[in-house]
Amino acid sequence: MNTALRYREAGERKDLDALMSTLAPEVVFHSPLSARAAFQGHDELRTLFGVVFASIGELRYHTDVGDDRTRMLAATTTLDGHTMEESVLLKLDENGLITEITMFVRPLPALTRLMAALGPGLARAQGRKGVAALVGVAAGPLVFMTESGDKTLVPLVTAASRRTTR
Repeated sequence: MNTALRYREAGERKDLDALMSTLAPEVVFHSPLSARAAFQGHDELRTLFGVVFASIGELRYHTDVGDDRTRMLAATTTLDGHTMEESVLLKLDENGLITEITMFVRPLPALTRLMAALGPGLARAQGRKGVAALVGVAAGPLVFMTESGDKTLVPLVTAASRRTTR
Protein backbone atom coordinates (compact mmCIF):
# COMPACT_ATOMS: atom_id res chain seq x y z
CA MET A 1 0.00 0.00 0.00
CA ASN A 2 1.41 3.42 -0.87
CA THR A 3 2.41 5.89 1.82
CA ALA A 4 -0.14 8.58 0.96
CA LEU A 5 -2.96 6.06 1.23
CA ARG A 6 -1.64 4.78 4.58
CA TYR A 7 -1.34 8.39 5.83
CA ARG A 8 -4.91 9.15 4.72
CA GLU A 9 -6.37 6.00 6.28
CA ALA A 10 -4.47 6.57 9.54
CA GLY A 11 -5.77 10.15 9.70
CA GLU A 12 -9.35 9.09 9.04
CA ARG A 13 -9.10 6.48 11.82
CA LYS A 14 -7.18 8.89 14.07
CA ASP A 15 -4.64 6.09 14.43
CA LEU A 16 -1.55 7.87 15.71
CA ASP A 17 0.77 4.85 15.53
CA ALA A 18 -0.23 4.07 11.94
CA LEU A 19 0.26 7.70 10.94
CA MET A 20 3.69 7.81 12.58
CA SER A 21 4.74 4.74 10.59
CA THR A 22 4.41 6.79 7.38
CA LEU A 23 6.92 9.43 8.55
CA ALA A 24 10.67 9.50 8.10
CA PRO A 25 12.60 10.04 11.38
CA GLU A 26 13.66 13.56 10.31
CA VAL A 27 10.18 14.60 9.13
CA VAL A 28 9.32 18.32 9.24
CA PHE A 29 5.79 19.72 9.56
CA HIS A 30 5.13 23.28 8.36
CA SER A 31 2.18 24.81 10.18
CA PRO A 32 -0.70 26.57 8.43
CA LEU A 33 -0.76 29.01 11.35
CA SER A 34 2.68 30.59 11.25
CA ALA A 35 5.89 30.51 9.24
CA ARG A 36 7.64 30.40 12.61
CA ALA A 37 5.87 27.21 13.69
CA ALA A 38 7.58 24.06 12.45
CA PHE A 39 7.67 20.68 14.12
CA GLN A 40 10.49 18.19 13.57
CA GLY A 41 10.93 14.52 14.24
CA HIS A 42 8.67 11.81 15.54
CA ASP A 43 8.39 13.09 19.12
CA GLU A 44 7.17 16.55 18.13
CA LEU A 45 4.83 15.24 15.44
CA ARG A 46 3.38 12.58 17.74
CA THR A 47 2.48 15.34 20.20
CA LEU A 48 1.11 17.59 17.45
CA PHE A 49 -1.04 14.94 15.79
CA GLY A 50 -2.26 13.72 19.19
CA VAL A 51 -3.59 17.21 19.94
CA VAL A 52 -5.01 17.54 16.41
CA PHE A 53 -6.84 14.19 16.60
CA ALA A 54 -8.31 15.15 19.99
CA SER A 55 -9.52 18.50 18.59
CA ILE A 56 -11.10 17.66 15.23
CA GLY A 57 -14.19 15.72 14.24
CA GLU A 58 -14.41 13.06 11.58
CA LEU A 59 -11.71 13.55 8.92
CA ARG A 60 -12.46 12.53 5.32
CA TYR A 61 -9.96 12.75 2.49
CA HIS A 62 -11.50 13.29 -0.93
CA THR A 63 -8.54 14.13 -3.19
CA ASP A 64 -5.08 12.62 -3.63
CA VAL A 65 -2.90 13.72 -6.56
CA GLY A 66 0.78 13.57 -7.34
CA ASP A 67 3.56 11.09 -7.93
CA ASP A 68 5.92 8.86 -5.92
CA ARG A 69 7.84 11.80 -4.43
CA THR A 70 5.18 14.51 -4.02
CA ARG A 71 1.50 14.14 -3.06
CA MET A 72 -1.22 16.72 -2.46
CA LEU A 73 -4.13 15.55 -0.33
CA ALA A 74 -7.36 17.39 0.45
CA ALA A 75 -9.81 16.63 3.24
CA THR A 76 -12.72 17.99 5.20
CA THR A 77 -13.33 17.80 8.92
CA THR A 78 -15.08 19.74 11.65
CA LEU A 79 -13.77 21.75 14.55
CA ASP A 80 -16.24 22.78 17.23
CA GLY A 81 -19.05 21.94 14.81
CA HIS A 82 -17.68 24.14 12.01
CA THR A 83 -16.55 22.75 8.66
CA MET A 84 -12.85 23.00 7.92
CA GLU A 85 -11.02 22.10 4.73
CA GLU A 86 -7.37 21.15 4.70
CA SER A 87 -4.84 20.49 2.01
CA VAL A 88 -1.55 18.86 2.81
CA LEU A 89 1.55 18.72 0.62
CA LEU A 90 3.62 15.61 1.31
CA LYS A 91 7.22 15.14 0.19
CA LEU A 92 8.53 11.58 0.26
CA ASP A 93 12.02 10.13 0.32
CA GLU A 94 13.42 7.29 -1.79
CA ASN A 95 12.04 4.78 0.74
CA GLY A 96 8.51 6.16 0.38
CA LEU A 97 8.47 7.79 3.84
CA ILE A 98 7.17 11.32 4.37
CA THR A 99 9.98 13.79 4.98
CA GLU A 100 8.01 17.04 4.79
CA ILE A 101 4.40 18.02 5.45
CA THR A 102 3.06 21.47 4.59
CA MET A 103 -0.55 22.08 5.62
CA PHE A 104 -3.06 24.66 4.39
CA VAL A 105 -6.44 25.32 6.05
CA ARG A 106 -9.54 27.24 5.00
CA PRO A 107 -11.74 29.15 5.61
CA LEU A 108 -10.14 31.79 7.84
CA PRO A 109 -12.59 31.33 10.74
CA ALA A 110 -11.66 27.63 10.80
CA LEU A 111 -7.97 28.50 10.82
CA THR A 112 -8.39 30.80 13.82
CA ARG A 113 -10.49 28.14 15.59
CA LEU A 114 -7.69 25.67 14.89
CA MET A 115 -5.18 28.05 16.45
CA ALA A 116 -7.43 28.49 19.49
CA ALA A 117 -7.60 24.70 19.93
CA LEU A 118 -4.06 23.65 19.08
CA GLY A 119 -2.05 26.39 20.76
CA PRO A 120 -3.36 25.70 24.26
CA GLY A 121 -3.45 21.95 23.60
CA LEU A 122 0.21 21.88 22.60
CA ALA A 123 1.22 24.04 25.55
CA ARG A 124 -0.67 21.72 27.95
CA ALA A 125 0.98 18.67 26.35
CA GLN A 126 4.34 20.29 27.16
CA GLY A 127 3.26 20.93 30.77
CA ARG A 128 3.06 24.71 30.21
CA LYS A 129 -0.35 25.53 31.70
CA GLY A 130 0.34 29.28 31.95
CA VAL A 131 1.25 29.46 28.27
CA ALA A 132 -1.87 27.42 27.43
CA ALA A 133 -4.03 29.98 29.24
CA LEU A 134 -2.24 32.92 27.59
CA VAL A 135 -2.58 31.49 24.08
CA GLY A 136 -6.24 30.66 24.70
CA VAL A 137 -7.00 34.22 25.82
CA ALA A 138 -5.02 35.74 22.93
CA ALA A 139 -6.76 33.57 20.31
CA GLY A 140 -10.28 34.37 21.50
CA PRO A 141 -10.56 37.84 19.88
CA LEU A 142 -9.20 36.49 16.58
CA VAL A 143 -11.82 33.76 16.52
CA PHE A 144 -14.54 36.29 17.32
CA MET A 145 -13.37 38.78 14.67
CA THR A 146 -13.00 36.24 11.87
CA GLU A 147 -16.31 34.53 12.61
CA SER A 148 -18.29 37.73 12.99
CA GLY A 149 -16.66 39.21 9.88
CA ASP A 150 -17.46 36.06 7.94
CA LYS A 151 -21.11 36.22 9.03
CA THR A 152 -21.72 39.95 8.68
CA LEU A 153 -19.14 41.63 6.44
CA VAL A 154 -18.50 38.97 3.81
CA PRO A 155 -22.18 38.82 2.76
CA LEU A 156 -22.20 42.61 2.38
CA VAL A 157 -19.18 42.55 0.10
CA THR A 158 -20.25 39.55 -1.95
CA ALA A 159 -23.78 40.90 -2.34
CA ALA A 160 -22.39 44.27 -3.46
CA SER A 161 -20.05 42.65 -5.94
CA ARG A 162 -22.94 40.63 -7.43
CA ARG A 163 -25.04 43.80 -7.84
CA THR A 164 -22.27 45.68 -9.68
CA THR A 165 -21.53 42.86 -12.13
CA ARG A 166 -25.11 42.40 -13.38
